[in-house]
Amino acid sequence: MPGLDYSGLEQCIEYYFSDKVLLSRALTHRSYSPDSDIHLERLEFLGDAVLGAVVAEYLHDQFPDDQEGQLSRMRAALVRKERLLDIGKKWQLQKLIRVGEGERAPQGVKSPSIVANAVEAVIGAVFADAGWAAAKQLVLLAWKDLLAQADKLEARDAKSALQEWTQGHQLGLPQYQVEDQGVSAVPRFVARCYVEGEWMGSGHGERKKMAELAAALNALSALQAGEDE
Repeated sequence: MPGLDYSGLEQCIEYYFSDKVLLSRALTHRSYSPDSDIHLERLEFLGDAVLGAVVAEYLHDQFPDDQEGQLSRMRAALVRKERLLDIGKKWQLQKLIRVGEGERAPQGVKSPSIVANAVEAVIGAVFADAGWAAAKQLVLLAWKDLLAQADKLEARDAKSALQEWTQGHQLGLPQYQVEDQGVSAVPRFVARCYVEGEWMGSGHGERKKMAELAAALNALSALQAGEDE
């Protein structure tokens, strides 16, 4: 599909490529030419690492009192596939990605994951074209609204994911029991998560919300592991 005009995308992301071939590669799925090595996967790999590093640096600087586990959960909530897909839709990548016949759909591409992967590839392409500063600026611009509510997103995502899993498996809503085990100036809450009356996971944190979040994540991991057995 030669001759595609990417100027609209460049305007949207507020970055103009010196090497347009990089952008073209970032928007070319393997299915477009299965026998060719010219596709987005290497740039996706690079972009995934850059995105994670930018978000990690932001969270490290913005939440100086949070522990590593809390920061990791916030980062996971910010870079999950659903977030990438939302960004990709804003950039209208579904109209620009080159795919094989089997992956095409009336609105662009069949698989949402292709759009999500292309977002990472575009980030990787910017990094390859101009380095860390340009790629960081792109991520901070694209994720601006999400980063502003990072702590709220993280809690909502974990508990929502568990609730969606239980509902999808015709189970009751998760229930939480929280105990305050803190002493004087050292707050500590311990939460236990139950599904259908069965204890599925525990978690702790300096705040009740953090403890429930950790318990939800552990419960979801246990349920998914049991499903795979």
